Amino acid sequence: MFRVRRTQLDKHTPAAGVADADDRHILIDESHITDTGAIALEGVLNALPPMRQGEAAEVEDGRASST
Repeated sequence: MFRVRRTQLDKHTPAAGVADADDRHILIDESHITDTGAIALEGVLNALPPMRQGEAAEVEDGRASST
């Protein structure tokens, strides 16, 4: 499960990520995202279907496709 949180990060670090056995935590500097944006991003990430083992995602023309 993804968790997106706003926090105060170093001025040269707009975002960071950490993963544990159950969750992936995405930390975004509060100057780069609103509370509503963090909630929306978390919802979208958690709605994505899980990728199959060995599957990689590609983005072409702003649309995601799988390979």
